[in-house]
Amino acid sequence: MLFLGRQSRGEPHVARWSLSGEDSLAPRYSVRRTLDHYFSAREKAAKLGGSCETISERVAAARAGERTMLARIKGFWKVCRYGDLYMVLAALAAQSINISVGFCQGFSAVLLPQYTHEYPLISYEQSSWIASLGVISNPIGALLGGMMVDAVGRKLLLQSIVLPNLVGWLVIAFSETYIFLCVGRFITGFTIGMSTVSYIYVAEITTAEKRGVLGALGPGLVSTGIFIVYALGSFVHWRKVAAICAAVSLLTPFLMYFVPESPLWLASKGQMKEAYNAMFWLRQNNNTAQQELMEFTKDRKNDETLSVRQKLALFKRKSVLKPFALLIMFFLFQEMSGIYVILYYAVDFFKSVGTSVNEFTASIIVGGVRVFMGAVGACLINSFRRKTLAATSGLLLGVTMLGAAVCDSLEGPPLLKLACVLLHVSFSMVGFLQLPWIMSGELYPQDIRGVMSGATSCCAYVLIFFNIKTYPQLEYYVTSNGTLYLFGICALLGAAYCFLFLPETKGKSLTEIMRQFNEEKREADPEQGFDKKEPTESKTVQRRHSAGAAVSLDKSSNLLDGQWSRSQDKTVD
Repeated sequence: MLFLGRQSRGEPHVARWSLSGEDSLAPRYSVRRTLDHYFSAREKAAKLGGSCETISERVAAARAGERTMLARIKGFWKVCRYGDLYMVLAALAAQSINISVGFCQGFSAVLLPQYTHEYPLISYEQSSWIASLGVISNPIGALLGGMMVDAVGRKLLLQSIVLPNLVGWLVIAFSETYIFLCVGRFITGFTIGMSTVSYIYVAEITTAEKRGVLGALGPGLVSTGIFIVYALGSFVHWRKVAAICAAVSLLTPFLMYFVPESPLWLASKGQMKEAYNAMFWLRQNNNTAQQELMEFTKDRKNDETLSVRQKLALFKRKSVLKPFALLIMFFLFQEMSGIYVILYYAVDFFKSVGTSVNEFTASIIVGGVRVFMGAVGACLINSFRRKTLAATSGLLLGVTMLGAAVCDSLEGPPLLKLACVLLHVSFSMVGFLQLPWIMSGELYPQDIRGVMSGATSCCAYVLIFFNIKTYPQLEYYVTSNGTLYLFGICALLGAAYCFLFLPETKGKSLTEIMRQFNEEKREADPEQGFDKKEPTESKTVQRRHSAGAAVSLDKSSNLLDGQWSRSQDKTVD
C-alpha cells in the first residue's frame, strides 16, 4: 500500500511513503528512486544467492544514507533560516584581516633571499632586523588596539587597520634604501598587533557552539596569506609582491561595511536600538534578538558610575589575573617550540637544515600544509576539548622536532628531515598555534575584554620579537641541530603545561568560562564582576547566546523596555 503525506509544519515538503508487507521501507525523497534501489538489491541478491535478510540489510543501509543526506539538507536550511549564515558571514568579514597578517608574517621569508642577492653587502645583523622589525611594532599595535577597541568599537577599529597596512606596504614597494624598507616593515607590524580585535568581535557575535570553529578561521586565513606570499615570492619580485599586498589590504574595510557592530559593545554603551538591530541582523529572529539583549543588559551597572579606584580594581580580580598568567605561559611555550622561527625564516631555515628540496619549493610546501591543516584544525576544534587538542598538538610537535634533530645528528636522509619539519608545521595548526589567540578573546570579562586581550597580545608579540631577533645568534652558538633539540624539548614541556593547567572552554558560554576563575562562591555576574540581583522571572527553555548567558525562550515574558520596544516591533514588521 502506498501512502503520500507531508512533513510537519514549517519544514520543507518532502514525499513520505511506505510499503506494507515483508520488505517495508521508510521515507524516501521519491518513490521511483526507492523502488530502483529495492529491485536492484533484489536482483543482485538473487544472482549471488542472497537471502531476504541480505536485501533488508542493503535497503537499511540505503535508508541510512538517505536520512543522512536529508539531515544535512535540513541542517543547511536551519542555518539559513535561523540566522547562523549571517553570523558566519560577519565572522568571515572580521577574520579577513588575518589574510593581511599572513602577508606581513610571511613576507620576510621571500624578501630576504631576493634582497641579499640584490645587495650582497647586507650583513647578517641587518637581515635579522628586516625580519624582526615586522614584529617589534606588534606589541605597540596590540596595546593601541586594546585601548581603542572599547572606545571606538570593534567594527570601526577593524576598518581603520587599513591605514597602517596600506601605508606600510606602499613604503616597502617604493623603498630605495635599506632605511625605508625597515620603516615599511615597522609600519606593517601595527596591522598584526591591531588585528587581534577580530577574535574579540567573533567571540561576541557567535554562539557558544560556533565560537570555536569560527575563531579558528583566523589562524587558517593567516596561513592562507602566508601561502600566497610564499607562492608569489618564488617567481615575482618582492616589490610587486608588496604592491599586491597593499591592494588586498582594502578587502577588510570593504567587507566590514556590510556587517553590523558587535551588539554587546553597543549595549554596553547604552545604544539599545542599534544593539537590537545588530543582534537581529545576526540572528534573523526577533524573539531571540530581544531575549539575548535583555539577558545581557539585565542588572548591569554603567562604567560611568564607577570611580577611578573601582575601575582599577577591576584589573585585580582573580578572573583577570589568572587567565592572563595562564595565557602568557601558553604563549611562551608556543614561541619556544619553533613555530614562528620556521614561519619567518622559512627559506633560510630549510637551507640551514640541509634538505634536498629547493628551499623556495619547501617554503611553498610549508605554506600549503599550513592552509590544509588550518582547515583540519578548525574542524577538530569543534569536536575535541581545547585541553586535549593543545596537549596532543604540543606532544606531537616535540616528537617531530626531536625526530628531525636525531636525523640531523645521525646524518639521515634529507627527505626524512623535511618530512619531520612538515609534520611539525602540520601538528602546530591543530591546537598549539591557534588556541592561545582564540582563548585571549574568551577568558576575560566583558567590561575589560578589549584592554586585557590587547595586553595579552602585546606580551605575546614581545615574546615573538625576541624569538625572531635572537634566532640567528642562537643558531650561531648552539648550531642548527642544537636549536632543533631545544624546540623539541620546549614543545614537550608545553604539552605537559597545557594538560595540567589549561582551562577548558569548549561548548561553554562566556559566562560559564568566567565562573571558573571567580574566587567568591556567592552568585555573581562573572561578565562584569558585580553581584546579581534576585531573578525576577523563571526560565523555561534555555538557549545560549554570544555573550554566553543562558536566556529564556518563554514568549510571555516581558522582553523589552517601553522606551524602545514599540519602535523595534515596527522595524521588524
